[in-house]
Amino acid sequence: MGPDSSNDKLTLKGSTWGHERGYAPLINLNKDHADLFPANVDWDIRTLQQFADQSMSELASKYDLIVFDHPWTGEISVKEYFYPLNDFISPEYLKEQSKNSVGKSYQSYIWKGNLYGLQIDAAGHVSAARTDLLKANNLVKPKSWQEVLQLAKDQKAKGGPLVALSLDPVNIWCLFMTMAANQKLNPYSDGVQVVPRQAGIEILNLMIEIGKFGPTQAYEWNPIHLLDALSSTNDLFYCPSLFGYSNYSVSGFRAHRVEFGEIPSSGFGAIGGILGGAGIGITKSCKNPEIAAKLVEILGSPAIQSSLYATSGGQSGHRSAWLDSKLNDYTNNFYKNTLENLDNSYLRPTFPGFIEIQSGSGDILAEAVYGKTSVETALDAVDKLYRDTVKEWSIYS
Repeated sequence: MGPDSSNDKLTLKGSTWGHERGYAPLINLNKDHADLFPANVDWDIRTLQQFADQSMSELASKYDLIVFDHPWTGEISVKEYFYPLNDFISPEYLKEQSKNSVGKSYQSYIWKGNLYGLQIDAAGHVSAARTDLLKANNLVKPKSWQEVLQLAKDQKAKGGPLVALSLDPVNIWCLFMTMAANQKLNPYSDGVQVVPRQAGIEILNLMIEIGKFGPTQAYEWNPIHLLDALSSTNDLFYCPSLFGYSNYSVSGFRAHRVEFGEIPSSGFGAIGGILGGAGIGITKSCKNPEIAAKLVEILGSPAIQSSLYATSGGQSGHRSAWLDSKLNDYTNNFYKNTLENLDNSYLRPTFPGFIEIQSGSGDILAEAVYGKTSVETALDAVDKLYRDTVKEWSIYS
């Protein structure tokens, strides 16, 4: 961090994540609209996996600004990696942000009364479809998870475009959470068991069954891989639940536009899609947190979020963008079609240590999905990881 001799502006160091949605708006705004900001930012890019689990201690020692996933919030607080944003940003501004949250995005960055990230990006589990292939094959999107399974079987038998799931380890866990919350279960609520055992068995077995009728490559796919295949080939036509990316709804981003919508129902409606998105926080390494906070305010403002942030490659976190008719025209109604899903999404826990649970549980559940262990053994192991991690971090509770 230091002055930029070309314009005498301070230059901050930032870290964001490795998809156009994560880095394009920040880099493009810094490059093309520098006049809007009180400082320049040199943005480094980390992978999607690193976004989920790279050491926050390591990142916080190197960067002034970090774009991060909300389950880090509790650890960020108790380890004092970041400044609370409410130390530098006015209550009036934060009240407006809270009022215009998409689902619980704003709330997800709060720990014990302090805000550690501002939701510049909102996302959650939604469905993704190629409507042109649906029409060409006389198909309709399934309404229930059992209909998803039947459709997957039928399409595999016909040799037509397939139903696919994102089945790399971390996204196996994310889908497990969505399907549990879709049944009005409340994962990670009692300190002992992730979900009731019989429900967990049924959910994991259903995931395994659906996966059998999709492409074999899907066992290595994250949502970006799946959406790239969905938008660039005619091999797939539907995914019932994955993190939505508005970029794939924009004309010209890929060969074919993707239409996003609600997830299937387990009998209670399209609820429980796991909440994602990204927040931006200021580390304790930053020597000019007041200036960094001004930059954060501008990035999160409705004026930027409902215009330049979204049109520069981002997926906005402010509700005004999701309601904006021009942005909906631009994104094939991505925002309009998925807003209710996100308003009814499942908020992952943010208590200290939860990142360890999230990362480890994905690897454990993947062993069952890949046929390397039994469903029951995997569920025993994720429950044990949950209990052990809560105990390990209990000093901070």
